[in-house]
Amino acid sequence: MSDRVMFGLLGPLEAWSGEVRLDLGPPKRRVLLTRLLVEDGHPVSADRLCDDLWEGRPPAGAVSSIHSHISRLRAVLEPGRTRRGQGTVLVSGPAGYTLNAPPDTRDSTRFEQSVTHARELLSQGRLDDARHEIENGLGLWRGAALADAANHAFAAREISRLEEIRMAAGELSATVLLQQHEYDRAALVAEELTTRSPLREAAWAQLMRALYLAGRPAEALRRYEAIRTLLADELGAVPGPELSGVHVSVLRQDLTAPEPVRPAAADVSPGV
Repeated sequence: MSDRVMFGLLGPLEAWSGEVRLDLGPPKRRVLLTRLLVEDGHPVSADRLCDDLWEGRPPAGAVSSIHSHISRLRAVLEPGRTRRGQGTVLVSGPAGYTLNAPPDTRDSTRFEQSVTHARELLSQGRLDDARHEIENGLGLWRGAALADAANHAFAAREISRLEEIRMAAGELSATVLLQQHEYDRAALVAEELTTRSPLREAAWAQLMRALYLAGRPAEALRRYEAIRTLLADELGAVPGPELSGVHVSVLRQDLTAPEPVRPAAADVSPGV
């Protein structure tokens, strides 16, 4: 296979070789491939795979099933490999099976890199570039992270981690839009975040800020009452300092638009 295999984890599992989408087979095989991808290049024993794929209750033929699925995955991922030849993508060894998928072949890694780069661009005051970068990163999402393994315990930690980064990326997008004075659009982004994570106070604070700056202070105050009630009912808690501070600023009508960072002046010292 001349083209590297590229993997999509930000939604239903996908694998591509160049422009060709690979047929990954039935659900159990897709979960197996997800399990190997999550291990990030480390070997996983057949016994561990059986426990993870069947949630600690593998049937009598689980090991044979694993071997069969591995064989079929190898045929898909490396069609040019001879039957007895040693592959380079999905390999076996004393410690188990290893999937050699470099970080940049996974959309999840490229998404994280986009978020990091967007933060750097924002810190430099490059708003247009930051917005483009974060939109590209969020555009990689096609659904829920690791969707094929959503009900498996082994995937829970990685799903939670990726979804947290996705929320942070959304908040970063709203921040950029606020600094570009696109308040209505920032409100739409923040609204989506509060829908996805109803108890996330930072998203509610951004929503209130965007609504106020868009000339909708009464709506901003209604949203504060909504999250205040939700926090009390769900957690027995009160709004934290950031959310409370935005609320006070809305009441005082002194909430101002965030100022974008200005790039540092270039060093123009004359040479000697």
